[in-house]
Amino acid sequence: MSFLAGHSHPAMVVQCRGIGGFSSMALSAPCLSPVRMLAQEERGVPFQVGPAFYRRQSSLARDLGILLAALHRQQTGQLRVLDVMSGCGVRSVRYLLQARADFVWANDACNELMEILALNLSQAQKAATEDFEAREAELERWRISGEDANKLLLGCAVRREYYDLIDVDSFGSDTLCLGPALAAVKHGGLVYLTSTDGFSAGGHRPHNALASYGGFVNPTPYANEIGLRMLIGGAVREAATRNMKIVPVFSNYSYHGPVFRTMLRVEPGKWLRNRNYGFIVYCKLCGQSQDIQFEDLGEIACRCSHVKAKGSLVVSGPLWLGPLHETEHVKSMIELARQWGWIKALGERSRSDSPADMRILEQLLEVMVDESQPSLPSGYIEMHEVGKRGKLQTTPRRNDFIQLLQQEGFVASRSHVNANAVKTNCPMDKCIELARSMNASSQPRQVATSNGTGSKC
Repeated sequence: MSFLAGHSHPAMVVQCRGIGGFSSMALSAPCLSPVRMLAQEERGVPFQVGPAFYRRQSSLARDLGILLAALHRQQTGQLRVLDVMSGCGVRSVRYLLQARADFVWANDACNELMEILALNLSQAQKAATEDFEAREAELERWRISGEDANKLLLGCAVRREYYDLIDVDSFGSDTLCLGPALAAVKHGGLVYLTSTDGFSAGGHRPHNALASYGGFVNPTPYANEIGLRMLIGGAVREAATRNMKIVPVFSNYSYHGPVFRTMLRVEPGKWLRNRNYGFIVYCKLCGQSQDIQFEDLGEIACRCSHVKAKGSLVVSGPLWLGPLHETEHVKSMIELARQWGWIKALGERSRSDSPADMRILEQLLEVMVDESQPSLPSGYIEMHEVGKRGKLQTTPRRNDFIQLLQQEGFVASRSHVNANAVKTNCPMDKCIELARSMNASSQPRQVATSNGTGSKC
């Protein structure tokens, strides 16, 4: 049964089921101007934006969420989605059509968006009726509401109405929904979290980071990765109070905003000893970073000697120290993206004339696989910092430097957060030494001639 009860001109009547039951709203078609009703499209899915906030650049993060949601349905046989801050409903529509969700609840506290939500989801229901089996199409597939997000999530938890995926697309450092979302998700389910608090991630509001995420954050050269680890760390702390464990399936930083997102899998059980939750120490003197456990806080030191490093060590935490992605899940996302034609087929690399969305998604997923190696520490090393600290005439190319690090026996990969950075377990002083050797080998050599002069070759 669709919650679009019927429509007529000049108004359409939408029946919305909220926590207290059903209510009808007469939605006037002329209230949305033609300009605001211009059609948009993401991955072939049409929708209207209306008066809602919409950011085209975030479509990549929506692609990632849809891929994992579809995989979850394939693996478990069911997908019930609660989108607590829906906006125009583009995520809800895509969960319904592309991830083939059994049920989607689209909620937004802004009552002005009820009409556009109803319009988009009713059109999606119509498309679903044409694409899915008749039995599936006849089922209740969606509902909309205008509730406060916390009230909605707590109501679901009280009624024991649990969801396979809860999408919390919040702004700033609003973590009030974090606990209620964990309370309303199924065991083994997924929670998709968002933060746009770049000031806290950059160490400019450490007390705000402590209040919102439970970690005191100082400035570091890899602030945008810290933003992801800060968000995951806050979820780890909140989950522990509920006897739950969380693991990031994938994490994504987007420079516009900035926006930090992570998809977490939630499991029951206590962390007896979580080695992936601790502190990150950065030395401003030599540029070295290290992960520190709680029990080692009294023994913090740096490779550049205790005396010189005094006062130069910057500690942030507690934060998530483990991998930002799960390798096998990301590989499965790559395979599904190939099946859907979102990226090139295996063995057929994306060309420069391929659609931009296809190239960007493919590159992102490949880098996620690279940086999901468990032996990689937190943070990354920017190539220009290596050049500056090593006083190099020429900074090595990132890919060449990664290859050299791997040849030397270190673990190294690209970073999806910073295109000109390297994630590695190689110490900074060794990185500088290797970069100097690359510079020396690339310098022109002097060759002696018969008259005693030298020439360059």
